[in-house]
Parts: sequence; C-alpha cells; structure tokens
Amino acid sequence: MGDGINDVAAINAADVGISTNNAVDVAKEAADVVLLEKDLAVLNAGIIEGRRTFLNTLKYIYTNTSATFGNMFSMAGASLILPFLPMLPQQILMTNFLTDFPYMTVAGDNVDEDELKVPQKWNLKQLKKLYDRFWPPQFGL
Repeated sequence: MGDGINDVAAINAADVGISTNNAVDVAKEAADVVLLEKDLAVLNAGIIEGRRTFLNTLKYIYTNTSATFGNMFSMAGASLILPFLPMLPQQILMTNFLTDFPYMTVAGDNVDEDELKVPQKWNLKQLKKLYDRFWPPQFGL
C-alpha cells in the first residue's frame, strides 16, 4: 500500500497493490485497487462481501448439484421403466432453465456471522461426498 513514487516497487511486488485516490499517477497505475475514500474500513467491507459471495456461491453449487442429480436419476429410471422417452431433450433443458430461477435468490441469501469471521476454502472433498451419495462408485463413471 502506498501513494508515492517510492512505493511503486512495493505495490508492484504485492499480491494486491493498494493506492489512494490522491496518490501520484504512477502509484495509481501500479495499484490493483485504488481507494476512493481515506478509510481502510472499505477494505474490510470488501473482504466481508467477498466471503459472503463465496459462501453463497457454494450454497448455489451444492443445491444445484443435488437437484440436477435428482432430475438425472428420475429421467434415467423412467427411461428404463417406460417404453417411451419421458421427456424430450428440449423439455429437459427447459426444466433445468426454469428450476434455475429460484436458485438465483441464493446470491442475496444471508450468511452466518460466524462463517464470515474466518476465510473459507473451496472443499472439493465435501462436493465429492455429495456426489458419492447420489452416484456410488459401484455405478462407475
């Protein structure tokens, strides 16, 4: 973080370079983030909002994945039992499209304050556990 010419090297070397709006032009160009206010609370608010977005994205992925598996298995099971196709491909795509509308509300969903205090990580093992519950290894794939 810096606002002068002497800070440009540090801003370039940082993972995320930060400068202020009243900094010299070279420092503002080198920075990834230029603060328009003279308050570091803006950074804290940005971090909290990023964590909230990440957690809501995970909710969307888990919800959509489980619903898609349910739709897939019901169509596969119906295809095995019925002598005709239960739905045309266009109907399946339209169903998937229409069921995504309620999932869009997850973007503005509330997040537990305890989860916002600590950075979260992308946990592929949890997604694999969800996958294995709906598609056990004995089925292949």
